[in-house]
Amino acid sequence: MKRRYPLVSPDESKQERIERVSKKAGDYEEISVNCAQGTLAALQEEFGFEGGGTLLKAATFFPGIMSRKETCGALLGGLMALGLAYGRDKLYDPAWSTPEANEEMFRYRRKVWRYCEAFKDQFGSTMCGDIRPLIMGRDYDTMDPEERRQFLEDGGKKKCRIPPETAARIAAEILLEDEE
Repeated sequence: MKRRYPLVSPDESKQERIERVSKKAGDYEEISVNCAQGTLAALQEEFGFEGGGTLLKAATFFPGIMSRKETCGALLGGLMALGLAYGRDKLYDPAWSTPEANEEMFRYRRKVWRYCEAFKDQFGSTMCGDIRPLIMGRDYDTMDPEERRQFLEDGGKKKCRIPPETAARIAAEILLEDEE
C-alpha cells in the first residue's frame, strides 16, 4: 500500500523534509531532555500521525529504558512512529490473516528492521549505555541526582540531540520511500 504524506509546499524536496524533522527531533530533545518523546513528536508532526499527547505520555520513561543504559529512547521513539505508519491497531483483525496482508506486514517488518540496523550502524549499538559515552565522552548514572546535574552541566541537552536527529532522519527516509 502506497502511503502519501503531505508536503508542506509543492516545491519542497524530500531532503528538506528529512532535514526539518531531524532538526526538530534534536530541538525537542533539548527542550524536553527526553529523546524518545522528541523523536516521536517530530515524526508525528511531520507525517501527521495521530496519538498526540497520549503517545508522548506513553514514551515518558523510554530513554535508555528508564535510565538503565538499555535501548536508546530515540530509537524507540522512531519505532513508535513507524508503528503508527505500518502497524495494526487491533490485537486480532481477520484482514491481517490473509496471505497478502502477511506479505505486506513482512515488507513493513523489513523496513523497520532496516531502521534499527541503520541506527546501529551510526552508533555501533542501540544501547544508551554505549551511545552516550560516544557523544558525551563518558557515561552518567542519570538516576543519581549529582550525576544528572553533571550530565546537564557537561552539555547533555545539546550533545544528546544527536541520537534523536539520527533516528528521525532514518525513520523519515524510510517513510518517504513510500512516495517513490
